[in-house]
Amino acid sequence: MPALSDDKRQKIITTHNGQEHVSRLFVFDHIPNKRLMRAVRNYAYNITALSDVIFLYDGSPFGTGGMGFVLTPETLYYKDLVGHGECLVADITEITFDPRAKPEASLFVRTRVGGRFQIGVWNLEGNRGDVVLRILDSVVGILQNRGAEAKTEQGEATAPARRRVVCESCGARYANDTEICEYCGDMLI
Repeated sequence: MPALSDDKRQKIITTHNGQEHVSRLFVFDHIPNKRLMRAVRNYAYNITALSDVIFLYDGSPFGTGGMGFVLTPETLYYKDLVGHGECLVADITEITFDPRAKPEASLFVRTRVGGRFQIGVWNLEGNRGDVVLRILDSVVGILQNRGAEAKTEQGEATAPARRRVVCESCGARYANDTEICEYCGDMLI
């Protein structure tokens, strides 16, 4: 696994520090070792170097680290009430937040190869899911070397619009220059 450059590390720290505080989101050297070890045992099995961990979001009921997500430069690991898994950071195409999702408020991560999966972000004080979304999406953008973020009318940063590359109907990959799925005829939105 390539090491995270000092430049990217500084951008991530700046991104994290520029947001509202979220008590269950830990970055780099501020990640509690017990929580990280529990996350590695419960769902982030493939982490070989703990120093590679960028973020730990602890979504467990009692703050033990048994549920939530862990982000490394190459992989996002997650576990919630619905299930657990992992995806490559390079495959992430979109991250959204839905506070009304069931069984809990959730981040939804869309990938190029696996469709979409849900990560529950419960046990947040107040309404901090949108803050977790902004931080995670910004950091994934830094890791993917995405361009500058667009600004909304309110001046908030948002992720740039990204082209869908997998057909939602049949799962076939779209060619970069086509707007219609060759297999089922579904059109890009």
